[in-house]
Amino acid sequence: MSSDPAKKWRHLLVIEDQEGRRILHLKASTYTIGRHPSNTIVLKSPMISRQHAVLLRVLDPSSGNFFFRLIDGDLQGRRSVNGLTVNGKPCQSHILQHGDVIVFGGAVRARYHAIAHISDSGFKRYTHALAAFSIPGQEVGFFKEALIGNQGPESTDLQLLRLSSFPELSPYPIIELTLDGQLTYLNPAAIQELPQLMDEEHPLLAWLKNWSLEKRRFSVEEINIGDRAYEATIHLLPASELIRCYLTDITQRKRSELALRISEERYALAAEAANDGLWDWDISNRLMYYSPRWEALVGEAAGTLKPMIEEWWRRVHPEDRKQLQQHLKEHLLGLRPLFECEFRLRHRDGNYRWMRSRGKALRNAQGQPYRMAGSMTDVTGYHRIQEQLLHDALHDAMTGLPNRVLFMDRLNQAIARRGRRPHSLFAVLFLDVDRFKVINDSLGHCAGDQLLIAIAQRLTSCTRAEDTVARLGGDEFAILLSDLTAPAQGMTAAERILLALSRPFLVEGHEIFTSASIGIAFPSGDSQRAEDLLRDADTAMYRAKSLGKARYEVFSMGIRAQTVALMQMETDLRRAAERQEFLVYYQPIVNLSTLKIVGFETLLRWQHPERGIIAPGQFMTVIEETGLILPVSWWVMTEACRQMQRWAAVFPWSRELTISVNLSGRHFQQPDLLPNLKSILAETGFPAPRLRLEVTEGVLIDNKDVAIAALEEIRAMGIGIYMDDFGTGYSSLSYLHRFPIDTLKIDRSFIANFNCEEASATIVQVILILAHSLRLKVVAEGIETREQYGLLKTLGCDYGQGYFFARPLSAQQVEKLLATQFLPSLVGTATNEDNTHSFHKNF
Repeated sequence: MSSDPAKKWRHLLVIEDQEGRRILHLKASTYTIGRHPSNTIVLKSPMISRQHAVLLRVLDPSSGNFFFRLIDGDLQGRRSVNGLTVNGKPCQSHILQHGDVIVFGGAVRARYHAIAHISDSGFKRYTHALAAFSIPGQEVGFFKEALIGNQGPESTDLQLLRLSSFPELSPYPIIELTLDGQLTYLNPAAIQELPQLMDEEHPLLAWLKNWSLEKRRFSVEEINIGDRAYEATIHLLPASELIRCYLTDITQRKRSELALRISEERYALAAEAANDGLWDWDISNRLMYYSPRWEALVGEAAGTLKPMIEEWWRRVHPEDRKQLQQHLKEHLLGLRPLFECEFRLRHRDGNYRWMRSRGKALRNAQGQPYRMAGSMTDVTGYHRIQEQLLHDALHDAMTGLPNRVLFMDRLNQAIARRGRRPHSLFAVLFLDVDRFKVINDSLGHCAGDQLLIAIAQRLTSCTRAEDTVARLGGDEFAILLSDLTAPAQGMTAAERILLALSRPFLVEGHEIFTSASIGIAFPSGDSQRAEDLLRDADTAMYRAKSLGKARYEVFSMGIRAQTVALMQMETDLRRAAERQEFLVYYQPIVNLSTLKIVGFETLLRWQHPERGIIAPGQFMTVIEETGLILPVSWWVMTEACRQMQRWAAVFPWSRELTISVNLSGRHFQQPDLLPNLKSILAETGFPAPRLRLEVTEGVLIDNKDVAIAALEEIRAMGIGIYMDDFGTGYSSLSYLHRFPIDTLKIDRSFIANFNCEEASATIVQVILILAHSLRLKVVAEGIETREQYGLLKTLGCDYGQGYFFARPLSAQQVEKLLATQFLPSLVGTATNEDNTHSFHKNF
C-alpha cells in the first residue's frame, strides 16, 4: 500500500463464514480474530481456533497514515491450528494490501480493501457494491508496504520480530536511534506524545546522544521534557549499534510524591507541635510502631521499645488496664466509632502520668480490623488542675480544712453506714469562736485569719484521722466524730477541744486568749438527715453560748422546743409591728425630796393576742437581734411625745413633766438619727427640753467617737441625755467626763442590796458624790421599799423610780394618777409594812 501523505485512506474487511457475509470498517488499533466470543471479530466455524489471528494497525511516521498487519495466532507467539493463507500463500505475518484475500480455515475467508480520496456518499455506494460480490478463492493485489525509513518490500526477521511484539501496542513511548543520534524507530505512543521528536534539536535526542558518549550499557534516569517528567529506561544494543529508550510519564507520580511529601511534612509538624506520641498497630502480625515522641512520653530513648503492644500494656496502671483494654475491644468490635481513653502510664522514673489516647481502626471488605493507628497525649497537667479544682471546691481556701459541701457528704456517708449498721454511733460537733468579732475588729482581719488557721490546727490535733474537721464559714467549725462506742466519747472530745483552745494563741506578736461554744448532736429517730443533725448541733451551740460561753451543750428535744418557740416569737413580733400590738407603758420618776412626779420613763409592752400582756424581758433580745428595735423605738418615741401633749392639754400642771425614751446602739449606727429626732418633735409639737434620751454606758463605750459627736448635737437641740444602768459597765468612769450627759441612772442591782450589803450603799454614795462633783443629776432605779427610799434621800439622791412609787402604768392609768394627784400624800402616810404603794391596788 502506497504511503502517500496527500491521501486519506479508508480500510474495509469483508468476511464470509457460516453466518454469511459482513463488512467491517477498520478503525481500531488492534483486532483479535477467532472462534471465541471474547474476540473483537468472531468467526463462526469449527475450523477456526479460539484466537486465530491478530490484526494490528501500524502508523507510517513519514505520512501520518496507517496500514494493517495480519499476524497468525496471538501476540504471545502461539499459532492457530489451521494457519493463514494470503493470496494463496501460507504466512505468519503479512502487511495487507488492497484486494488481499485471506483464508482462515475451511470456508471462512475475508478480503481487505483500502480506498483513498472517496466521499462519504461514494464510500457508502462502494460498501453497498461489495455486498453483492463474493470473495474469490485466490486473488492477489499488490500495494507498496509502508515502513519507517526506506525499507524494501519484504520485512527482515528482525523487523517481523519487532513489529509483532508489544511495542506497537504499548501506551508508553519507545524510541530507537543510532549512536550518532539518527532515529530509526518510533512507536505510535512516541509519535503521539512527542510530535516534535523529528526535530534534530529536540532536547531528548541530545540527552540520549550524550548518554551514549558515557559508554554505559543500561540506566534508569529521570528527565524533564517541557512541563512533563519521564522515567527513561535506556539500553545500549552493541550488536546493532542502537540505543533503545523506553519512556514512562511520571508527571502525576512526581506531583503525587510532592503532595505526599508536603502532607507528611505538614502532618509531622502538626504532630510535633501538638506534642503527641503516635502509634501504629499491625493487628494481624501483632507488631507495634511507637514514634520517638511516644517513647519520650514514657521516659525512653527513641528506638528503645520493642515493636509489641505488650510494651504499652505493662506500663498501664493496674487500676486502669481493664478499662483501657475494654475501650479498645469495643472499638475493634465496632461498638465505638473511635477509640478514646484516659489512663495512667508508668514513666521510666517510676511515677505514673495521665495519658489520653485516641485511635481508629482500618477494616477490610468483611469489616474485620487489620490495622489501627492513633496518638497519645500527656494530660497529667490537666488532671492536676482538675484535682486542684475539686480540692478547692471541697476545702476551705484559708485553713485547708474540708468545707461545708465535703462535710455534709461525709455526714451523709455516716448516716448511710448507720442505716446498714444500726448500732454504729457518731457525733456532730458545731463550734463557734467566742468574741471573735472583738479580735477581728481590734487586731484586724489578717490577725483574725491567722487565729482561725491556728484554731483549725488545734482542732485537727484534738481529733483522730477518721474524724472530719471542717470550716463552715466565718468563725464556725464542724466536727464529725466517727465510730464512737458511747456518747460520752463525744463529750470527752468536746472537753479536750475546750482545753486546747483555752491556751493562748500567739498571733502577729500578740498573745490572744479565746474560747469556743460547742453544740453536740447524736443521731436519733427525729434527726434522720445530715441537715437535721447539723441544725441540732448548731442549736445546742447557741444554747451553750447563751449559758455563758466557753462550754458545750448536748442537743435535746427541750432545746429544740425553745428554739422553735424563739422562732415563733420572731414571727409573731414581726406581725405585732404590722398589727400594732405594741403598747407604751409609763413609769413615774419622782423627786425624792418633794415626792412630786417630775417625769416618766417609757416602757414597751406587747399585747399578744393569745398570751396577753408580755413584758419586754421576754422579747427585747429577739427584737434587737431582728433589727425591729429601730422602727419600734421610733414608734415608741412618737407615741410617747404625742401622749404627753394630750396630757398637757387636759392637765396643765403636767406641762413641766419630762419623758424618757431608750436608745440602742443601733441608733448611733444610723445616719438618720438626728433627722428622725427632729421629725418626731416637729410632727408631735413636743418641746425638745422635755425629752430625755436614755443610753447605756455599754452603747457609749462601744461607739464612743460616734456617740460623743451625736450626743453633742442632741444636747444642742435642748434634749437631755441620761446614762442608763450606770455602774454595770467596765470603763464608764474613765470616759464619764467626756460624755455630754446630764443625768446618771444608778442600776437597780445596787439598790436591791441596799439593806443587806454595806458595799452596795458605799458604791451608791461614791456614785452620788462623783456625779454631783461633775454637776450631774442622779436617778435611782428599782426603789421598792421605804428603807431604800429613805437611805437614798439621806445620801442626797435627786430622783428615783420603782415599785415603791408606782409600777409601769398604761396611758389610762397615768391619766387617773394625774387626775388625783394623790401620790405625795399617799407615800407620806404609807406604813413600814407596805413594800409597794397602796395606789397600785387601784390598777
